[in-house]
Amino acid sequence: MLARLKTFTLLGIEAMPVDVEVDISPAAMPKTILVGLPEAAVKESTHRVERAIVNSGFIRPQDRVVINLAPGDLPKQAPSFDLPVALGVLAGSGQLVLDRLEDYAVVGELALEGITRPVKGALSIAIEAAKDKSLKGLVVPSESAAEAAVVEDLEVIAVDSLSQCVAFFAGEIDVPPVPSGVEEIFEAFSEYEVDFADVRGQESAKRAMTIAAAGRHNLLMIGPPGSGKTMLAKRMPTILPPLVPGESIETTRIYSAVGQLPSKQPLLARRPFRSPHHTISDAGLVGGGSPPAPGEISKAHNGILFLDELPEFNRKTLEVMRQPLEDGVVTISRALRSTTFPVDLPTFRYLGSAS
Repeated sequence: MLARLKTFTLLGIEAMPVDVEVDISPAAMPKTILVGLPEAAVKESTHRVERAIVNSGFIRPQDRVVINLAPGDLPKQAPSFDLPVALGVLAGSGQLVLDRLEDYAVVGELALEGITRPVKGALSIAIEAAKDKSLKGLVVPSESAAEAAVVEDLEVIAVDSLSQCVAFFAGEIDVPPVPSGVEEIFEAFSEYEVDFADVRGQESAKRAMTIAAAGRHNLLMIGPPGSGKTMLAKRMPTILPPLVPGESIETTRIYSAVGQLPSKQPLLARRPFRSPHHTISDAGLVGGGSPPAPGEISKAHNGILFLDELPEFNRKTLEVMRQPLEDGVVTISRALRSTTFPVDLPTFRYLGSAS
């Protein structure tokens, strides 16, 4: 029997739709085959899924199971396929009715006992799912639900386990959609731990920083060690305009995709402050790697990038920032595809200090 349902994978900070197709047919020996360019984390999902199915009280099919992740030329790199694959196996083996699966996309990682674990990029996935008019909603692990629920045009269903997810799709239980709560998030997390008003003296430096913040200028601070350059830089976000929801979503997508969102905070409500060490590599600063990941200039999107001890940075490392700052984006090109990360030029502030 063939089962099909929808999910998403991350490519950079963008979510791409993926169809999970599960075909179960009689065979002399049980065997599970996973195709569709799965990376190591996805290949290992078959073992997690099998034990999660058994430990959740369902029957593991003793047949030939073929799992296809389409499109076949798109690399699949995250463990977020566990939950949709498990549902596909249950549907393909006749343990779950298919009808309701067509209305929802599903993402989620599974533990061996069948409970769900959070996924990276839930916000980007929800944004992409909202664009698909054939989808009624998105089913995500409970720990990722608040982040996905920021997208108000989508019904977000939070599940704690594979058993609860199956019961929801079978119509045995009713799981209410998670409310958005954007205003409550901003009220709870918009306060800074430090404040520009804490600084006493340093009038010339404070005036320079105020002008730089108002005019969106770069700033170079020169002074002896201990004169307060870093202390002032850390307080500069507090005199910038508050993040608006649109800016917050843009910045949150970056941190969510790399798994660096603060615990129990579904949305960034403060402007980011990044201060990389002077030994940072080119890829660490502008982005790169395989798969491509955003660098420090993208993590400083809509906020502050502070380069302490600027003369100690490698000249080549500083030179690679020039084009991204001019273009407002950084593009990481690989043999098969290119990935673009934002560097918001109109609101980008670069601070450098030298002793």
